[in-house]
Amino acid sequence: MKVDLFCVQPVMKPDDYFTPDAFYHKIDRYFEAAQRQRDQSQPAFIVFPEDIATFLLLEGQQDAWDSLHTMDQAFIAIGKHQALALMWTMIRYGTLSSRRAFFTRGSTRLWHVWHGTMARLAHDYKMTVVAGSALIPESRWMYDSNRFMPKSPKIYNFSFTVGPNGRVIYHTRKVNLVPTQEDVLQLSPGPYESAGTVAVLPGTDILMATAICYDAFVRPHTAHEPGFTNVLKAVDQRGARLVAQPSANPWRWDEPWPFDPPGITRPRSLQWDQEGSYTALAECQHVEIVVNPQLQLEFLDIHFDGESRILARTDQSVDTLAASHTSHGPQSDMVLHSLWDFS
Repeated sequence: MKVDLFCVQPVMKPDDYFTPDAFYHKIDRYFEAAQRQRDQSQPAFIVFPEDIATFLLLEGQQDAWDSLHTMDQAFIAIGKHQALALMWTMIRYGTLSSRRAFFTRGSTRLWHVWHGTMARLAHDYKMTVVAGSALIPESRWMYDSNRFMPKSPKIYNFSFTVGPNGRVIYHTRKVNLVPTQEDVLQLSPGPYESAGTVAVLPGTDILMATAICYDAFVRPHTAHEPGFTNVLKAVDQRGARLVAQPSANPWRWDEPWPFDPPGITRPRSLQWDQEGSYTALAECQHVEIVVNPQLQLEFLDIHFDGESRILARTDQSVDTLAASHTSHGPQSDMVLHSLWDFS
């Protein structure tokens, strides 16, 4: 069974989030690019990066954007504009955290735009779509519609996968929170059981799964993460053969890795290979493919970059089927493609 694999490396800007139409048309461009490369006789699997939908929380905030310089300033400005609504959210959901209230209050609208966009395009282009991720709470309702109601103020790094019929197949929540990045946002780690979910790729008998970024690493970044879990190993043990790894790397790809001890100057790119999915895949028994898109984004004081790749495990080694080669030039929009025969 052959599967068309697509790895979306998007360059996202604030304008892409200010209106639902802007987000929809930006995402549609990547589906169009994949459609031009695909074999219509084969199932198609397309993966978007981590956090691609988080910034939908900026919808309608374009008037204040030019005067802001950091994300903390953005939180403060939006907080002042939405003070009464945030206070009501804090009371309703029983939280003292204005940051959690901010994510909770915006989640209904974010989900409506994010799910609506991905489900519609998955249906129109007849592809299975790993929709990247966003920082949102759990919903009281099922995830198979645009309806969303926060269940609690606990905020997760959440991803869902939708089939060619536009219906959600499974969802997952990131287990391992990146130190100095996600832990300071007051996120909650997802349960191990959620991250270990596997499902059948439509049109095949191939089991697929999602390991959000850090969840596909073989070891923790620091010595102070006793709960670290190698999720890629977990889904491998459950028989997954195709794994999506949506990523958003906040450290510059070619600069020294900040958690290395003094005297060691590995670039982030080398650390990613030595401790991330490239090494984790080599230790797998069932997983054959990891599709790893990287978000490219630079605004305010937020930076994401990295090399997107489609990796394959063979009998002898781990091979790179396609890569964006970010070290050869500036951040760029692209859709990587490879056809893999799982038989």
